[in-house]
Amino acid sequence: MTQPAAGETAPHPHEEARITEFVREWYRRLDEHVPADDVGSMVVDQGLEFVVPEATPRSREEVAHWYTRGNGFPGVINIFFDEVHTVTSVAPTFDEHGLLLKVVVNWQCRRWNPPAPRSEWLGFDAFQTWRVVPVAAWDDFLIARYVVDELRPMPGSPPL
Repeated sequence: MTQPAAGETAPHPHEEARITEFVREWYRRLDEHVPADDVGSMVVDQGLEFVVPEATPRSREEVAHWYTRGNGFPGVINIFFDEVHTVTSVAPTFDEHGLLLKVVVNWQCRRWNPPAPRSEWLGFDAFQTWRVVPVAAWDDFLIARYVVDELRPMPGSPPL
């Protein structure tokens, strides 16, 4: 990806595909419960704003704890399973701070609350705001801001 020209507000169409692929890769890693370092490598190490319903990690290390459990964080891979994130839209724009993404993802999973005899299905449309920063002259990205603005439950889904 080339650096945006002054006053440019949207990436070129061929660059939008790379941005969407970056977003899909994030969710692929979450769905597959990859090692914490593989998730952490996609976020900035300092100055992170990461706001999800169950926690607010502020560094790469805290994201790893949010993901696997530790330091007071829940460990989402220990709570949710059979996860499927389906990216339904990614709307990238440039502003004075860099690349801003409005992301909508459908998230379906199962959760087991001991000692319940069965797990339960959960389904949401998640509306999010991301800010990504360039790495190596726009050859890659890191997530600097990841905020879940709204979780809209699908019909029949219990609350989170």
